[in-house]
Amino acid sequence: GILLVYPTVMVRYATDFTYDFPKPLCDYSSFIYTFTLISSAMIVCAMSLDRFWAILYPFKYNTNTKNRRTNIMLISIWIAGAFISSLQLMGLGSSFNYYPGSWCFLNFVGITTMDRLSSYIYSLFGLSILLTTIGLNSIVILTVCRGMNSDIRQQQTARRRKKNDIFIVIFLMIIVTVFGVCWTPLMVTILGHAGRWIHGNGARELLVLRFAVTNSIIDPWIYILLRKETFIAMKRHSRGLCKTLFDRLDIPTESAIPESTPNEVSGCGKSMEKTISTDDQISSTVLHKL
Repeated sequence: GILLVYPTVMVRYATDFTYDFPKPLCDYSSFIYTFTLISSAMIVCAMSLDRFWAILYPFKYNTNTKNRRTNIMLISIWIAGAFISSLQLMGLGSSFNYYPGSWCFLNFVGITTMDRLSSYIYSLFGLSILLTTIGLNSIVILTVCRGMNSDIRQQQTARRRKKNDIFIVIFLMIIVTVFGVCWTPLMVTILGHAGRWIHGNGARELLVLRFAVTNSIIDPWIYILLRKETFIAMKRHSRGLCKTLFDRLDIPTESAIPESTPNEVSGCGKSMEKTISTDDQISSTVLHKL
């Protein structure tokens, strides 16, 4: 979604801010921004709901309809995101070209009733997504931690399950932190403008939008890079790389070092005893001659 609107931004910067967006282009840019940001937030919330369902209700989660359920959820997210983002195009609010004239968004700095109502709907819906995501992930983290503590007391937990639980906790904490830090400023700013306790159109509005766009960009990478399969593949490749490096440098590994068998050890011991006795005989002969 962000790639669809970046050409308009680059045109503005390439012309040294002399190019002004026409109304249709501003409406297009506003729709793409609002749709992409709200859809990304809902997808993060849906993933949190998926983890919540998988951890707390595993038997109901692991069914044959899991893929179908995922597809229905994604389609519902896109429809809901498109509807909310289209309100400004249907007369509930308007689009506005923000500082420094390189991006358009729903008009949350407007003072008309429709603009303020549109801002309230978007910001409150966005904050509800944030609170739902934090709540679901918090419940999952607490559930996993309680399970780990009970398993430690009972001393029946396998090492693999402990590692998996720790991975889930760290993963969810990173998701909640990144999403909260990047998403909250924009929603609070929109809500503040709608409530008339924040005013102006300047660097602050540009900064909070960049935070929200950053969230939309890095969220997929977080899910890709922090997947368990990714860590397993990286571990496998690192082991192969180390083995190749050791082979080239001719550095023996622990497995390559031959181990002495008991017979070899006993043989060495007997040889040493024989050598010691021979030395004793030579020493006694020398002393006798002296």
